[in-house]
Amino acid sequence: MIRENVPPTGAGVARELTPLRARLTGPGITGRAEESLPLTDAARRALDRIAGGRAVEELVVVVAAAAVVLAAAEAQEQVSVNVLDPRGPFVCTVDIAAAQSPRDLVLAIDTELRAARPADPAPPEAAFALSVGTERRPAKEVAGTALQLTLTGAPGGPRTLTAGFSTSLLEQWWAEVVLRSLITVLEGFNEPGRSLTDVELMAPQDRAAVLDQGCGHFQESHEAGTLLSPFLRQAAENPDAVAVVDGDDEISYGMLAQQMDLVAGRLRERGVARGDRVATVLGKSADAVAVSLGILRAGAAYVPLPADLPKDRIAFILADAECVLAVAEGPTALGGTSVPVVPPTELTAPGTVLAPADEPATDDLAYVIYTSGSTGRPKGVLIRHGAIGSYLAWKRRYHDLGPETRLLQVPSFAFDSSVSDLFSVLGSGGRLILLSEADRLQPQRVRALVERTGATHITLVPSLYAVLIDALAAPGCLRLVTVAGEATPAELVERHRRLLPGTRLVNEYGPTENSVGATAFDYDDRPQHGFPIGRPIDNTAVYVLDGKGRMVPPGFPGEIQLAGPGLAAGYLNRPELTAEVFVTAAQEPGGRRYRTGDRGWWTPNGLEFLGRGDSQVKIHGNRVEIGDVEAGLCALPGVHSAVVLPVTGPDGALTLVGFLTGTVDAGTARAAARSVLPSSMVPGRMEVLDVLPLTRNGKVDRAVLADRAAVELSAPARRQPGPAAEQEPAAAQEPDAAQEPAVAQGAALESLQDTVSLVFAETLALAEVGLDDDFFDLGGHSLMAVMLLTELESRTGMQTDLDAFFAEPTVAGVCRTMGGVV
Repeated sequence: MIRENVPPTGAGVARELTPLRARLTGPGITGRAEESLPLTDAARRALDRIAGGRAVEELVVVVAAAAVVLAAAEAQEQVSVNVLDPRGPFVCTVDIAAAQSPRDLVLAIDTELRAARPADPAPPEAAFALSVGTERRPAKEVAGTALQLTLTGAPGGPRTLTAGFSTSLLEQWWAEVVLRSLITVLEGFNEPGRSLTDVELMAPQDRAAVLDQGCGHFQESHEAGTLLSPFLRQAAENPDAVAVVDGDDEISYGMLAQQMDLVAGRLRERGVARGDRVATVLGKSADAVAVSLGILRAGAAYVPLPADLPKDRIAFILADAECVLAVAEGPTALGGTSVPVVPPTELTAPGTVLAPADEPATDDLAYVIYTSGSTGRPKGVLIRHGAIGSYLAWKRRYHDLGPETRLLQVPSFAFDSSVSDLFSVLGSGGRLILLSEADRLQPQRVRALVERTGATHITLVPSLYAVLIDALAAPGCLRLVTVAGEATPAELVERHRRLLPGTRLVNEYGPTENSVGATAFDYDDRPQHGFPIGRPIDNTAVYVLDGKGRMVPPGFPGEIQLAGPGLAAGYLNRPELTAEVFVTAAQEPGGRRYRTGDRGWWTPNGLEFLGRGDSQVKIHGNRVEIGDVEAGLCALPGVHSAVVLPVTGPDGALTLVGFLTGTVDAGTARAAARSVLPSSMVPGRMEVLDVLPLTRNGKVDRAVLADRAAVELSAPARRQPGPAAEQEPAAAQEPDAAQEPAVAQGAALESLQDTVSLVFAETLALAEVGLDDDFFDLGGHSLMAVMLLTELESRTGMQTDLDAFFAEPTVAGVCRTMGGVV
């Protein structure tokens, strides 16, 4: 595989995915190594049979096999191979998809090579990633190629394939995989008339390694249970232990169990029955925890929704989920809905109620999490008790949770990571410390809470950890930090090792459709290459498959697919989509696999994440379908069409840029979008165009728009001279002593304004920012706001409260908060 310090190059999607593409410019190649393998008897027979029977050179057969391997390595159907024919080097472009059989492929390559001229220029995208030669002209003669394959030995006798490669570009283990794959493909050529898609790519040794890596520890009778059973056991055994810390309040396990039963009884009095769905639209509180437990205790499933979700979206979800009841602070929180609404305090108030229902079964529905949908409609993921119970049993073991655990609970209760936090801790006898939504972006408040409570564990997205890491490191009590929901930057890992050297750092990967988690990687295990997302958790199987559903060798890209008891039951009211992504796999436990749409490959250190194979992205840990955003924008008044692109923002995080056509202006469109889309789906910047650029085929030219978005986001910030700097200097006057304080105050205010404006511009990567320009209208978001205020404190020595900034997110507002008058 390409080493981390040499970015791959190539064409299209392969630019990020191909291990064979190597940078041919820049620093020279240093170091060279070779690996050789003898051809098996089956591979030699195929070589002799096809070359002798078809009067083609052996080199052509090797090129055909190499093209099959290269196509898999680059996830492309058309590849270019550098061929060292005795007449000279040729670039042979091979269309794997056009060949029906090995025979067809060999003849097509032979025809092209016979017609080729040594002077034919190489296509720009070829990059000479792979060269093939023979003893008469070894591949090592060509400089600048990432991998050179040479066939040696005489026909009829022992034959050897040698892979030469630069150690500064490729890793030895991957060159060995390529050699084994090439020999395996040659063995498949023994049946030259068979379908090319039936030719095996992976050597038995690599297949065994991949299956071993991809299979978590399966237990025939895994300790899944239900979401409730571990908590009920803890409440019975340790009723006086503290379960939840909510501000200054501490709620014991016994008290929480009583509140749970109160909620369950009152829900039953309101007609909630086993199998019903109850929505929760609540902030963080001990009451909210009791409500979630009580819904499950009543035999129902809960549907958690963020309180700041647009009301139209809440109404859609309540109807789609067929909720019989919603628990919220008041009916106004939900807008117009026919679903009965009850406040949480009404459910938890002391009194006599009906006895709770029997404990739910593992096959009962536990909760429904709604995620962004590509059609513009959010989709509900159905999670059963047994599925999430399997994950939680693993987490309690792997994270070493117990009565001494103090978990600082960060994610919103509307996300499935909160399910992991709540039920893993409450099922282990530990203490759940609630971090309010208002405090989670305020580092000093987070630090104070950690110090006061002695928090030992925390789970959060990497982008938020980057903002809070200094505050979390200071108290020195954290034992385990779990990052999830986004790719973890290498620099964040290094900061963690520097600031919290004695604290474990674990990365968890997994979609909602696999009950929170699928793989885990402990950064105490320092990898030699990249940062993997780890190995499967218990009772989970992970596969990397190509477009035809075949397993690929280590270091070859493919789609990550999951199997095991943690899989969701499917999507609510979406049978077609459920059948499309939850595919039948009779050999798997449960008989299904989930197609994640994520791209990855296996390495000796585990699974590495390569990105998405579709238009889904993660914005600050939230799953966002680009089609969902575009559909929402197109529904706005005055918008005729919309294209949305994910672009890396000035803070290094992914952000959305929207391009619109119509009669609306960008500011109005963005304000309107906030009323219909969740905050994570509102583009940070929008631009209204007269027309959208099109390709020759009449499709929207997203490449042109991506370049435009990147240029806009990377515009350098610069300090703008004030009006006084552009005027002719006034004649010097002797200052009036009475005016001196006012003059000094005015100068200080102007200096403060200049500093605040400059930091605004630098944070947003803009050339300038006006006094009354709204930070969020200019593309800012909450994490950038924390970065802004931290930098302002560093430069001015003055603190600004985040709540005050949210109330007035302008240069003028910040100056007023800091004591200036604008």
